[in-house]
Amino acid sequence: MKRFAAYCLALSAILIFSSTASASSLTLNCSVVSGPTDLAAAAILCPQFNLIDPLSEISIAVSGGISGSITLTNGDDAPHGTNSGTTTTTFNFGALSGFSFVNPIFDASYSTGNRALNAGQTLTVSGLTNSDVGSLGSNTTLFGNYTGAGNFTIPVSTSTFFSSAGGGGFFMAAQASNANATAVVTYTYGPAGPAVPEPATVTLLGLGLIGIGCKVRKFRR
Repeated sequence: MKRFAAYCLALSAILIFSSTASASSLTLNCSVVSGPTDLAAAAILCPQFNLIDPLSEISIAVSGGISGSITLTNGDDAPHGTNSGTTTTTFNFGALSGFSFVNPIFDASYSTGNRALNAGQTLTVSGLTNSDVGSLGSNTTLFGNYTGAGNFTIPVSTSTFFSSAGGGGFFMAAQASNANATAVVTYTYGPAGPAVPEPATVTLLGLGLIGIGCKVRKFRR
């Protein structure tokens, strides 16, 4: 009886352990692209999936940022207390096989805030930065372009809008900026093999059979 009870306990442990998901994931960093003012048809390079196990899902996270300066000029012969400039850049990504998303994915913006300018003063506010993140979603069906020993590309482009506000009729503003973007790709994969029941179903069924067996053994004592 003790030996049978020990067997039941050991089998229960094996079944519980078998309920652990067998899927694994591989997360890889992609290249960084950058350029003055706007990215025009730039291409982020991401490593393809190069393992034997079959893929079940690919997900892509993207990020980007802008940095630069804004110059404000008061051309009037009187001081003005409220002057500002704002740079906003939208990030758009090109079509990818198996992925569906709507552009723009995100935008990044920086501003001088309100600045007081003396008569005839020019002020350059430098070191301005901002960034944001987004997702291109996941792909669970079309994997051909993403497998191999090379890279696949993610097209990216940006569009920058500059706005300014200042007192009087002699206020001027200008901006200089750089944009950058990158991505992270996550591959979800698992071992090949025939279709099997869901792990939770197998566990419940196994535990039920063990319970029945142990009960029968108890009544036969």
